[in-house]
Amino acid sequence: MSSPFRRQGVGECSPVLEKRTLLAADAGASMPDIIKARNALAEAQLDCGPWKCHNDEQALIDHANAQARAVEIDAAQLGSEKALALALHRVKAHQINPPMGFTHSGMLARVMCPYWWRRRLRRLTNRRLEQRQRLLGRTHKKAGIYISNEGYRRHTDQATKNARLLEGLVAINQDGDEYTLAELAELGLANPKNRYTELMVRISGLEHWGVKQGLTSAMWTITLHSAKHPMRHNGSPNPKYDGATPREGQACLQKQWSKTRAAWDRAGLRVYGLRIVEPHHDGTPHWHILVWMRPEDEAQVTAIMRRYALEHCPEEVAHNPSIRFKSVRIDPSKGSATGYVVKYVCKNVNGEQHTRKNVDGDDLDLYGEPLATSVPRVEAWSRCWGIRQFQFFGEPTIAVWRQLRSTDEERLADWEAATRPEPEAAAILHDARKVAIAGDYYKYLCLMGGPMQPRDAAPIRPWRVVRQTTDIANCDRITGEWTSDTLGHYGEPMASTWGLVVNSQVGQAEYLTRYYRWTIERKGEADTVDFKRVTETATPLNLVGVGVAVDFQRVGEAAAPWIFINNCTDSEAVTPLDEWEQQVTGSFGEHDRHLRSERQRRIRNIQQQAKIDAHQYRVISAKRRLEHEERERLRATIEEGRALVISWLAREELSPTDIPPGVFA
Repeated sequence: MSSPFRRQGVGECSPVLEKRTLLAADAGASMPDIIKARNALAEAQLDCGPWKCHNDEQALIDHANAQARAVEIDAAQLGSEKALALALHRVKAHQINPPMGFTHSGMLARVMCPYWWRRRLRRLTNRRLEQRQRLLGRTHKKAGIYISNEGYRRHTDQATKNARLLEGLVAINQDGDEYTLAELAELGLANPKNRYTELMVRISGLEHWGVKQGLTSAMWTITLHSAKHPMRHNGSPNPKYDGATPREGQACLQKQWSKTRAAWDRAGLRVYGLRIVEPHHDGTPHWHILVWMRPEDEAQVTAIMRRYALEHCPEEVAHNPSIRFKSVRIDPSKGSATGYVVKYVCKNVNGEQHTRKNVDGDDLDLYGEPLATSVPRVEAWSRCWGIRQFQFFGEPTIAVWRQLRSTDEERLADWEAATRPEPEAAAILHDARKVAIAGDYYKYLCLMGGPMQPRDAAPIRPWRVVRQTTDIANCDRITGEWTSDTLGHYGEPMASTWGLVVNSQVGQAEYLTRYYRWTIERKGEADTVDFKRVTETATPLNLVGVGVAVDFQRVGEAAAPWIFINNCTDSEAVTPLDEWEQQVTGSFGEHDRHLRSERQRRIRNIQQQAKIDAHQYRVISAKRRLEHEERERLRATIEEGRALVISWLAREELSPTDIPPGVFA
């Protein structure tokens, strides 16, 4: 009997790889046949060439190590070119995206790295296992909403491991300050409260700009056609489903969005706003777009967006296009754009800020699930499929805003004293820093030229620099050549943002905003024990059999006071150590001194590297300033010569035929 299904591609990784096939139903196929075909495809999701997807982490690590080792052996025996060709074939056999856009040596270094293989295999495994759950009908509002229960458990387990790892690593800077990575993460956008605050500040500033400019705002909701949805709204299987993963659905939306923006550009229409990606109950993404535009352009802008949003299968919604594209104009008399979008932000960040008292259902999402439980599942869905939830468009770069907020006034003054920046450029930076620290995003937009402007035209841009080093081990892995550019893990120069470039009408200035240099080490290596103090406050040694146990004072117990008055509760008298006990604990003291000297050596290395970096940045800044001054002097000389020639012509002391061609070009 012929199959009632047709085969269509449903790739998990890259479009250039041969994709897995899903059997999409013909019109006459029965539901049992559809479910049988889905079950067969669900099992096929686990087959990724040499790798079989499962939850065994140790097997994944062993497989990654074996693949990296095989590439390393090929490189040693066959040479880099043949080894890279074989390695890329090996990567494609695993249905993994090959590393592209890097140098030859960089690509080879990646496929020779077991950690590169681990990351790619983990990502592939998580997505294949989750897609299997979707095909089996275990991801919808009556089972595991947004993401399957198994996928959510994998996410929470990984989050727990990550938190434990961050607690066990310590960052130390050149001043000797040390913090756990967990503490530093809480200060950044990894903290949901900080992320929510920055999002709302940016949205509020964009709305303020729109009000001042007399712009119109609207909220659009864009949904994919039915072939991208595995489940119906009621939780039953969708017979039209073509097997697309959420990433493929997101790619489809992005393609239509790129067509829309290209059409706007061709028509000379300028818009800016925010895009929010959310999952349906079955994990299929849909978009909410908050957009600002000129009132006279509203009809044309909306018509173009509607045309591309309904381009696929328009017959499905001929009776009601709002199912796939819904446009709501925001009426200022009823509320602000910020107030309209706040719930969409909250239910994708942490769900805490929006809950209002005495408002029924305010703590629930669209499907009636509490935000406290649905928001973590949305986050797990986003991370599993690698889908960015929030993206602004048409606004100045946010990197400048964050760098300005991180600057220190004292260090800024020291930098200006060392580099003597152009006065007008310095004034621009100080004005921008003032409004950034105050959290006034509207004034920041004003200083940056506003939305809908080319980023190259902004007065302040990120300053990207390749860090310099004097380390003799800083050599290319393939050629063995030494370079002063700091090389990354894969042997490529590391260009990163270290400051800001400020442009004025008369000059340019560079500012260093990242002052600290950090090294990361395990917490046990950073911690040292004051054995002298422990010796003075420890209880006597207890001999147990042939072993010796030192009962050092535990954290939280009363210690010997550093002054003669102890305001704590009196503790029991401490028996001094005898000569033999002093000798035993002395070995610990020697080990402690070694740890201290090693740590001090690392701090000195950090300080030395920081001095090298600061000197390099000052040299670059001074060189650019001198080049600019030389160009200005040359320009002034040329202008002076032109004015002199014009005056001679006016007094008829010089004939136009005496002037060489190109002087006034």
